[in-house]
Amino acid sequence: MDEENMTKSEEQQPLSLQKALQQCELVQNMIDLSISNLEGLRTKCATSNDLTQKEIRTLESKLVKYFSRQLSCKKKVALQERNAELDGFPQVRHWFRIVDVRKEVLE
Repeated sequence: MDEENMTKSEEQQPLSLQKALQQCELVQNMIDLSISNLEGLRTKCATSNDLTQKEIRTLESKLVKYFSRQLSCKKKVALQERNAELDGFPQVRHWFRIVDVRKEVLE
């Protein structure tokens, strides 16, 4: 189910740790694929091309939604049930790749 079709009650329902981890991992797979596509567009295509720019913005928007979905899943798990694995979502290093922070700056 995509976020646009979720009702308010579904958005606020608590999740078990296992269910949240499954959802975060699934979304992480989508993030990994999208980041790969985004980096390919940024490095292998003419970024001055309007179509390329539009595709880059579309991927960036999707990635922001994916990160938001992970944060939402994490928030639905009771604090006392959360573990280190769940706390690893979303991955900050991926966020830096999305916003195109250079490796030299990160170090």
